[in-house]
Amino acid sequence: MTTEYLVDIGADHAAERRRRRHILMRVAAPIAGVIVAAGAIMAASFYAYEANRAGVLGISDDVLRELQGRISLQVSSYLDPAVRATQLVREVSSGGVLGADREMTERVAISTLARIPQVDAYEFADAAGDFMMVRHGESGGIDTKLIRNSPGARQVIWIRRNAAGQEVRRELDPSDDYDPRTRPWYTGALETNEMYWTRPYVFFTAKTLGITASIRYQDPRGSPLVFGVDISLKAISDFLASLKVGRTGRVAIMDKSGYLIAASDTSRLLQASSGQADAARIDEIGDAQFTAAYDRYRIEGYGQRVLDLEGGRIVSIVAPLPTAEREWNMVIVVPEKDFTGFVTRNTRTTIFMSLAVILVVAAFAALLVRQGLRTDRAARLLRERSHEIGRLNAALGKLAAHSELFDPTQQAPPAMLTEILLDATSARRVSIWRFAQDAQTLHCEDSYDRDSGRHVGGMQLSRDEVPKFFAPLVAGEELEVDGISADPRTATLYPVVMQSLGSRSLLVIPVRCGDQVTGAVWAEDPPKSVDARNFLRIAANMIAVRMRGAPEVQETRMAPTPAATAASAGEQSFSAELALRGIDIRGMAAKIYPGVAVMVLQLSDPVALAKRQQNSTPMLADAIACAMQRIAGECNIPYLKVTGQEIVAAAGWEPSDTTAVERMADAVLAARTACLHLFEEAGLPPSFRIGFDCGIATGCAVGSAPRVFNLWGEAVTTAGILARSATPGTVQASETVRRRVGRDFLFRPRGDFYLARVGSVQTFVLASRL
Repeated sequence: MTTEYLVDIGADHAAERRRRRHILMRVAAPIAGVIVAAGAIMAASFYAYEANRAGVLGISDDVLRELQGRISLQVSSYLDPAVRATQLVREVSSGGVLGADREMTERVAISTLARIPQVDAYEFADAAGDFMMVRHGESGGIDTKLIRNSPGARQVIWIRRNAAGQEVRRELDPSDDYDPRTRPWYTGALETNEMYWTRPYVFFTAKTLGITASIRYQDPRGSPLVFGVDISLKAISDFLASLKVGRTGRVAIMDKSGYLIAASDTSRLLQASSGQADAARIDEIGDAQFTAAYDRYRIEGYGQRVLDLEGGRIVSIVAPLPTAEREWNMVIVVPEKDFTGFVTRNTRTTIFMSLAVILVVAAFAALLVRQGLRTDRAARLLRERSHEIGRLNAALGKLAAHSELFDPTQQAPPAMLTEILLDATSARRVSIWRFAQDAQTLHCEDSYDRDSGRHVGGMQLSRDEVPKFFAPLVAGEELEVDGISADPRTATLYPVVMQSLGSRSLLVIPVRCGDQVTGAVWAEDPPKSVDARNFLRIAANMIAVRMRGAPEVQETRMAPTPAATAASAGEQSFSAELALRGIDIRGMAAKIYPGVAVMVLQLSDPVALAKRQQNSTPMLADAIACAMQRIAGECNIPYLKVTGQEIVAAAGWEPSDTTAVERMADAVLAARTACLHLFEEAGLPPSFRIGFDCGIATGCAVGSAPRVFNLWGEAVTTAGILARSATPGTVQASETVRRRVGRDFLFRPRGDFYLARVGSVQTFVLASRL
């Protein structure tokens, strides 16, 4: 298996690589510099941000540790007096709950309540369920609650005292079913010899959140007694709320089970449980930051951590509170941005300022790239201009060295002249044209194609064929057309002359002899160059010298051949011609016509036929049919039929009708002009073709009443084939037609064409009447 490579040996690949490297250095180097500078600035900003953030967090660690110590000291100073008061009251209550020492114990409790505001109440209970509680009352007074279970019926007595300590009244509360033996502070104290601390709960009487510190001891008879002190937690929560931890930081105290002891937000300390208020757990209050800190504490234990949450990073601290042998923990949560917010803002400001610097650098880099590219472009244009000037100078030198090119007596086409003009302008094709017949036709003296390297001459264009192209040219205007097929001046010229080559632009310089335009110089697909245009003007002025003295161009008139002349004179036997074709006229039911002129107009775009030219005008198919009816009447064409997308016209039924072919030629030219006009008004390309032939046809009336005359045969078939193979917007005629009317009409050779049973025949383009 072999692989073949196609190599363009005419291309300079080394020069192309050098050009690419040069452009890369011109563009990529400044861009790379901007990218490196931007990367360095961003890296420095990121490093500064991380370093500042680490420093700020380090300082925040010290602040939080100081805060932790302050909270520990505050909680200890809050609880320790209550503990000492508990020990004092217990010492004086050596008797039973309701024994001889009750009044003295009550006085001591009242005295300590007035001095230690964090103590909410003192409680005494024994195994019989007898109970005494001394607590703060209304308006600064003291209330004492006594429960006697024996002897006799149970009694619940409330003793109310005012702020001066004087008893104001006593009340019985038979509905009170409080039993101290079922309360946690009582049952917990019985299980330990140390002081027992309950978890936070709602006090039965005061209905506030607090804790109870209780201790077990014995009366003189050896019966167990339990003494407890109720401590309100509201003051601790108020203290935590007063702390300033960053901007939005919060503090909470919880026990080892996660129940909140105190929090800066007191509204979250309670939750509903079994229809009653109870202490809340820290992971049940709906605070994502406290929940995240508590979850990490349960997994990793005490410590300070930075946690990533959905709302951003937070700094959390969970640490024990070493106070009175209680297993309480302090929880602090602070959003990191409270500490590093100014670092972020300063870094953002620094980045914006750096971006401004980067934009300035990028602008200078863009200017550098632009200036470099402009310099390269100017150098390239200078080289191209120098090359173009050198090429034009060389062409002028050739013109000066070959003065015979402008000799008016020279009969041969100026082949070297078109080659010089093409080399000077770098166009695709250069042609020299000359007016004839009072500017009614253009005759091509010579045309040189760069790609094929061939010279072509002798082509003729009629003014009737391309009227919009002739009008400005005769007036002496220069034409510069970029879209030949779309411009109205050259739309009809394009399919005739330029479509086969694929030219897209055209430059036409008129040749003037004084005030008279005698010809033109064409350059197809020329470069946009003022120097090339000026060179063509100079060449046109020099060609004018040649055209001024040259003899008038004689139009090509195709003389009838001897066979055609003999046929027109009746020297050819029509019956013998039919016999040669294998046709027996005696067996024919239809009539055979020997010299019918047939035109077939084919409309190739079915959608265009249904389009209206304007809102108030008929559709295109109707307009074309009306135009053909009018032309048939003016040219005396007896047969006209519309079949689908074709219109068939015929004339010359009788041998005595010697003008049928000439009338049909006039009708064909009129039909072409009318169709060009109608398609142009509709804003459409000329989507029609015309075939024209003269020969044998067969016809007769067919169908029932009313019977319709139908025509068929070789002439009709050939005209249809010529129409289908014609160039859009043109008329393709057979050699027979050219022989009949070649003296009065202008024909251009189109090429050879194959017909069945006849062989290869030559076809022509009918241009105009002479």
